[in-house]
Amino acid sequence: MEDRRHKNNDAWLLMLRICASLGWLAIIAVSVIGWLGAPELDTGIARYHELDIRDHWQNRWVSLLPFALGACTLLSLLALGVTPLRSRRKNDPKRIHLLILLALALAGYAFYWLQILGNTG
Repeated sequence: MEDRRHKNNDAWLLMLRICASLGWLAIIAVSVIGWLGAPELDTGIARYHELDIRDHWQNRWVSLLPFALGACTLLSLLALGVTPLRSRRKNDPKRIHLLILLALALAGYAFYWLQILGNTG
């Protein structure tokens, strides 16, 4: 009789992969939103050409950051919660990337609360 345990992907593994992929897409969205909303750098070329430089965070983009960070945190916690249900053997992958994703989301929250909200108030 064939061993079919690893031939097909089960629902838990599929959910774990979807949550992990969406979590990483959310952290990329956080990076893009942060880049779009951040103050512009004052460079020598900008000063030479006397260009106007935005020195404040744009509220339109900054207001989206908590939602993207929340989605990233929720998805990484959900994937970390599914991992013990799926991985029972010693040779199963440890999924360290989910811990890195959660750490990035928490660092994003710290940056948001300390840097952005501290400068807009």
